[in-house]
Amino acid sequence: MHVVLYVKIKMRLLPIFSRKLSHVCSLKPYKETKWLMPNGNPTGIYIYNCVADQRVPVILSDPHVATWYSCGPTVYDSAHIGHASCYVKLDIVQRILKSFFNIKLVTAMGVTDIDDKIIKKGQETKTNFRAIAKQYEHEFWTDLASLNVEKPMIITRVSEHISCIEHFVQKIIDSDMAYVAGDGSVYFDTSKFPAYGKLQKMQDSGEPSSSDKRNKMDFAIWKGEKPGEPSWEVSWGKGRPGWHIECSAMVSKVFGCQLDFHAGGIDLQFPHHENEEAQSCAFHNTKQWANYWIHVGHLHVSGDIKMSKSLKNTISIAELLNSYSADTFRMACLMSNYRYPIEYNEKVMRTAEDVLKKFKFFLKDAEVYVNSTAFESGDYKDKLLKDLQKIEEDNLEALKADFDTATCISNLQNLIQNTNKLMKMDTNGYYPVPVLLIADYVTNVLMKFGLTLKQSSEDTVSNSLIDTLVEFRQVVRQNALCRKDKELLSACDVVRDKMKSNKVQINDSNKGPSWVFVK
Repeated sequence: MHVVLYVKIKMRLLPIFSRKLSHVCSLKPYKETKWLMPNGNPTGIYIYNCVADQRVPVILSDPHVATWYSCGPTVYDSAHIGHASCYVKLDIVQRILKSFFNIKLVTAMGVTDIDDKIIKKGQETKTNFRAIAKQYEHEFWTDLASLNVEKPMIITRVSEHISCIEHFVQKIIDSDMAYVAGDGSVYFDTSKFPAYGKLQKMQDSGEPSSSDKRNKMDFAIWKGEKPGEPSWEVSWGKGRPGWHIECSAMVSKVFGCQLDFHAGGIDLQFPHHENEEAQSCAFHNTKQWANYWIHVGHLHVSGDIKMSKSLKNTISIAELLNSYSADTFRMACLMSNYRYPIEYNEKVMRTAEDVLKKFKFFLKDAEVYVNSTAFESGDYKDKLLKDLQKIEEDNLEALKADFDTATCISNLQNLIQNTNKLMKMDTNGYYPVPVLLIADYVTNVLMKFGLTLKQSSEDTVSNSLIDTLVEFRQVVRQNALCRKDKELLSACDVVRDKMKSNKVQINDSNKGPSWVFVK
């Protein structure tokens, strides 16, 4: 039996999640809402839920298994970095669930390969709509791979699930929750679904008006045949699926009557996700279909302007990667909250690039430090180990609190700053063990977030040759410092600047130089 969650429950009143769910359910109500707390096993994670309008506990039937569906692209054109920010952020959340909380996530994504825009593109280019869809779907997966976004385990395409969609529509018609219009279209009757509007406050708007619609908010789950457009024969006439019904039917085929996570951009919350929830609840005769809706904020340009094809202000993913690395773009996403807009501009990207370089320099410096020719015997440095333990605990708590990656990145920067101070002080002893453990932890967290930390594949100069040059420069520089030879020091600076112009940045320190590739 589902249990009704009440809003405004203070977080401190929620019990420790190792207790049984019955303890959670014993809380007194404050104000009734429409989100239903699932039965099952609490994970300790809290996530924002638009139905409850607050963070709610993530509870799974199996504590280590969850289902996830992402709304995929309508493949009529190239993806842009607005799409990229959405899928990178969702990739980060998925990785957190899997890598930090040991949840086996079964992921699926739907691809809309039949749609008004695809048909129009085919007509304009005199190309079959299927060829258009295949071309841009292939490009989409290539773009995501270049951003290190993991491909979903299951990919469902609308054109391959017509019979499944037909069955879904027919059952809703049979339950009297939908009706067939005169032109062969089928509309969902929102007046028969009292909970319509649960994902977002009801708006005085709907799909374009039609004389065949009974109510303004009714939406098409099947579109009647139009001349010159692709169509399929079904029991109530020819036509093709409506946009909203596609995801519901395909998800239900894969995951059945209950879905843990349903994700997409914030623009899909209404009407797309609202309509999905309504028709899916009608089909499965249930009060709640998706337990957790995850909505990602838009990517903005020039302040508060959303990036979109209609505004003609898009930047392609290829253009992005010509200026910045995939790791830099992901770092920008990590330093923001997945739910809120992220602004794309040079300042934001340079900041992300600088933070990424700090981590790379630290890892190089740690390697140099540990392998130095110091005469001291190694020591443990308890304070460093305590700092590491606290950061580990704080980061886990941040991720439990609606995947707060920005706090994690800030915590890691503080950790490496303190470690750098110790490494660069000549009279402070030698502490290889804590430095190694910290470097390993930093690497582990960043890679779990999906950063590759790899050097650019564009650089053709071998690492060994750069090592030799950097070491030679260091010897010259040390001699110049001893003799206070300003001319020679200036020459060393010229070499450093020349190297940077060739995408190799050198970092000088008392313990020895390090270097990284930069864009």
